[in-house]
Amino acid sequence: MSRYHLTSTSRALYRVFVAPTLHTTHPAIFRPPIRLVTPLIPVIPRRTIYYKKVAQRHTLTDHYTFDDAIEASHVNLVDERGIFLNNMPIEQALKNYNRTTHHLLLVAPGTVDEFGISDPEDMPICKIVSKIDLRKQFAKKLELKAREESGRLGTAGDAKKLELNWAIAGGDLAHRLSKLQNFLREGRKVEVTLAPKHNKYRGREASSEECDKVLKAIRDAVLDCRGASEPKEPDGVSGGVMTLFFQGRDLSEKKVEEVKEITEEPVKSKARRERERTGTVRRIMSSTVKGCVALETKKLQGRRYDLI
Repeated sequence: MSRYHLTSTSRALYRVFVAPTLHTTHPAIFRPPIRLVTPLIPVIPRRTIYYKKVAQRHTLTDHYTFDDAIEASHVNLVDERGIFLNNMPIEQALKNYNRTTHHLLLVAPGTVDEFGISDPEDMPICKIVSKIDLRKQFAKKLELKAREESGRLGTAGDAKKLELNWAIAGGDLAHRLSKLQNFLREGRKVEVTLAPKHNKYRGREASSEECDKVLKAIRDAVLDCRGASEPKEPDGVSGGVMTLFFQGRDLSEKKVEEVKEITEEPVKSKARRERERTGTVRRIMSSTVKGCVALETKKLQGRRYDLI
């Protein structure tokens, strides 16, 4: 009987109890398990390591202190014309130049307490400099540093700095000039900065004649150093803030060569005397042999005549 001729109740029972048993079950197909082939040589995972060189950036603020970074209540200011202005409030100094084209550069830090109050006897010195000039100076400084790190520049690449005032005493001047000569004889660059007294009320101001005498004493001390020179013109004005630039010369290698020549000369003279003595002995021996041969020849000739 077909399942389509049944009543609704029978059809429901048929669908629940009979129909599920009419479907043939197919045997399950079992696939063999996939075997993982273990390689004979262990596989080492690749790992790429990237080394990144840390770029060292240099900015002006890393090497110079200028403008709002100057922590002082009062400063001694050197303006664009080189005129020295004593004990100026920092607020007034910051308004005394065009910030678009210039910087207020801290040249000498002086003495400042923890509250930012400047010491009247050791006032910080600031100078108004062009931004273009400061960047050129900064680039030159980085170049010297790079040459020093690469080994192409020794200790002579670091410029030594000496600070003097125009009204310096004779003993202090002699001591500073001695240090200057020592640096120049080592082949170093030296920058000598001359400035007025920090406190003009407690110290006397130097006259123009005294300033000329100080400059002459410095240049005479440089002339006493063999090979030293002044490669460029001074920066500043006499009586104000002036910087002198000197270049020394290391003569140690030349001295070694001179000593070597002096020590080699006696050796050469001794060898020359030995050669002359040997030549003389050879000439004497040669003449002696010739004389003996001539004498023997004469004797043989006399014997020949006797036999005849």
